[in-house]
Amino acid sequence: MTGPIPHYLCGRRHPPADAGVVRRHAVHGHEVFRVTATGVDAAPAFEYARSVGLPALRRADFAERARWITRLARHLAGHREEFVRLLAHLGTSPADAARDVDGGLATMRHCAAAIVRRSAGGAATADGRLLVEGGLPWEDRADPPTGRASRSLLDGPAGVAVQISGFSLPAATMLGAFAPAFIAGMPVIVRPSHRTAQVVAHLVRRIVECDGLPDGALQFVSGPTRLADHLTAHDLLRFTGTSATARRVRDRLATPAVAPHQDFGTEALDCAVLGADAAPGTAAFAMFVDRLVAAMTAYTGQTRATARRIFVPAPFLDAVADAAAAALDEIRPGDPYTPGVGMGPLIDASHRRRVLAGVARLRGATRTIRGTPARIAAMADERGFGAFLPPVLLVADEPGRREVHEVEAFGPVGTLVPYRSSADLRDALALGGRGLHGWVVTEDPATARELVRGLAPTHSRIEVVDPQAPSAGPSGPDDAECLRAVDRHLNTAGVHAAPGHLAAVTDRWEPGAARVHGPTHPLRRYLSDLRAGDAVTVGPRTVTRADIDRFAELTGDHYYLHTDEAAATGHPLYRGIVAHGYLVLSLAAGMFVPPEPGPVLANRALENLRFLAPVRPNDALTVTLTARRVTTRPGARHGEVRWHVEVVNQDARPVADFELITLTADRPTEAGDKDVPHARHHHSRPL
Repeated sequence: MTGPIPHYLCGRRHPPADAGVVRRHAVHGHEVFRVTATGVDAAPAFEYARSVGLPALRRADFAERARWITRLARHLAGHREEFVRLLAHLGTSPADAARDVDGGLATMRHCAAAIVRRSAGGAATADGRLLVEGGLPWEDRADPPTGRASRSLLDGPAGVAVQISGFSLPAATMLGAFAPAFIAGMPVIVRPSHRTAQVVAHLVRRIVECDGLPDGALQFVSGPTRLADHLTAHDLLRFTGTSATARRVRDRLATPAVAPHQDFGTEALDCAVLGADAAPGTAAFAMFVDRLVAAMTAYTGQTRATARRIFVPAPFLDAVADAAAAALDEIRPGDPYTPGVGMGPLIDASHRRRVLAGVARLRGATRTIRGTPARIAAMADERGFGAFLPPVLLVADEPGRREVHEVEAFGPVGTLVPYRSSADLRDALALGGRGLHGWVVTEDPATARELVRGLAPTHSRIEVVDPQAPSAGPSGPDDAECLRAVDRHLNTAGVHAAPGHLAAVTDRWEPGAARVHGPTHPLRRYLSDLRAGDAVTVGPRTVTRADIDRFAELTGDHYYLHTDEAAATGHPLYRGIVAHGYLVLSLAAGMFVPPEPGPVLANRALENLRFLAPVRPNDALTVTLTARRVTTRPGARHGEVRWHVEVVNQDARPVADFELITLTADRPTEAGDKDVPHARHHHSRPL
C-alpha cells in the first residue's frame, strides 16, 4: 500500500494528504499499511450524518433497520476469510481472528433478532417507529386520584453515535457497536485505533457496498481526528480502550458547554472464581485451570475476557498455581500461523513496554510463579522483532494490596488471589471498581448462589460454568444484553396522560380509555379491519352450583373449596363454595368466542391472568373483550392481536382479567389467499 488508509466521509473515500505513519506486522516486521498522522476536519462528516444519514435512517422503523442488520451480517459472513487474514498482522492466531469476526457477526444477528422479536411482540407503535414499555398487570389501571396512566416511549435521539475504539478485538468491537446504533436510528462515525485502521476500514468498505445501506449511516476516520469538538447533547460517544486514553477523552468532553451522552468501556480488572466445592481432582477444578490458561493466552491476553484477578479458595491456592504453571509451560510463543505455537506476540513494542510497566507494579505486591524478569528478557532476545512476552502468573499472598485490584497489565498476565469466605471475596471485588465481567466455575448450586451474590454488587455480567452442564463453553450475548445495547442509544420519555390520550400516543388500547362496540364481533374481523379499542361485551351468564359440580367431575379438580360446603365454610377468606378459577376462564371464552369459522387462526398465548375476586354460585358474569394491540407481520397475510379480557360480576366488580394473544388472518386478496386459510377458532388450539 503506497499511501495511508483513506477516510470514508460524506459518501466517498478521502485519501489523507500526508504520507502517513508505518504500521508493521507484529511478528515479521514488514510494512503492512500506513495511517495518517494529521487526521481530517470532521465538521463536514457530522453535518452529513445529521442532514443525510439521520433522515435516511428514520424513514425505516426499528424492525426494518434490524432486518437490514441481519442481511448485512449475512453479507459480511461471505467475506469472513478476508477479515481473518487481515487480522494476522496484529499477531492474532487464525482461531482468535475467527473468534473476533464471528463474535461481531453473532452480536449483529442477536441484536437484530432481539429487536425483531420485541417489535413482533407488540412492543412498538403501529408504525414501528417508537418502542413502548410498561403495561404489566399492576400498571394497567389509571391512577384513581388523577385518572392518568403512564408508559415509557423509547426513540433514538436526533444525534450521531461516535465510536472511538482501542485495538482489542477490532471486528467484534466495531460491529458490536455499529449494529445497536444503526437499529436505534443513529448514524455512526467510527474512529478505530491506528493499529487496527486497516481491518476496520475494510469492514466499512464491505458494509457500504451492501445493498440498501442508507446514505450517511456509516462514516470512517483514522488518525488523530478531533471528533469530540463536534459533539452535541443529542450525540453519543462510545469509547473502548485504555483508562489513560479515556481520561484524555473525558478532559476534552469537559470543554463544551453541553456534553454528549457517554458510554465508556475501559480496561477492567475482570475476574474468575473457583468454587469451594471444586477441589483438586474434580472436573470443575480441571475445567477452571483449562479455561484460565485459555483466557490468559487467547489474543495474547489483550481482551477483557482475560481474567486479571483469579480468586481461588485459600486451601486450593498452591494446587491451582502448580496446575496453571504446568499448563502455561506447555504454551510456546511464536508466529501463531506456525503449527504448535500456542500464543502470538503483543500488538507492538510500545504496548509491550506498557504491559511490563504494569507487571513491575504488580510484582511489588505479589510473588511470581511464571514469567520471571529473566525469562521475559530471554524471550525478548530470542524472538527478534516481535513484541513477545511469556505468560506471567502471580500470587497475591496479601489479597488486600490495592495494586492487585487497581493495576491492569493488558497482556497474558493474571494474579491468583486467595479467599476464605464469600465475605472475603465480596470485599476484595469491591476494590476493583464496577461494571466488571466475571465467570465462576462450580458444580454446586448453593456455592453458585453464594458466589454470584458476592459478585453482583460490582459486576455487570456473570457467567456460571458447571462442568456437568451440556454447554460449559463461553456464552454469547442473550436477548437482555442485546436489548440493553440498543437501549443505551435510545432516549426514554415517560408519558403520563389520561388513558384515551395515552392510547392515541402508543397505538394500543389502555384500560380506562373508550371502547368501540361495533356491529361486527371483533373476532369476526380481519386483521386490517381491527383497531385498538374495538370491543364486545357479552353476558350476563349465571354460574350455578351444578356448573361447579360438573366442572369438578370433568377435570378431576375436587378441591374442597369447590365441592365441600362444610369445609369451605371454614375457609378464612371465602367462607363458602367458590367456582374454580379455570371454570370462570372457560365460561368467559364460551361467552366471547363465536362458533362459526372466521379470521382467528389460533391462540398464541394467555398472559397476565389474575383472579381478582371469588365467584360464588348464582353470581352473574359479564365479559368484555377489547382489542388492545394489533401487530402486523411484514410479508405475511396474518398478524397478532393482543386482547384484553375483563370478567365482572353482577355488582360490576372485576373477578378476573387476562390478555389473550391470537393469530389473526388479514383480508384475502382478490387472487385468493392460499397462505392463510380461514379456520375455526379453538381457544385451546396451538399454533
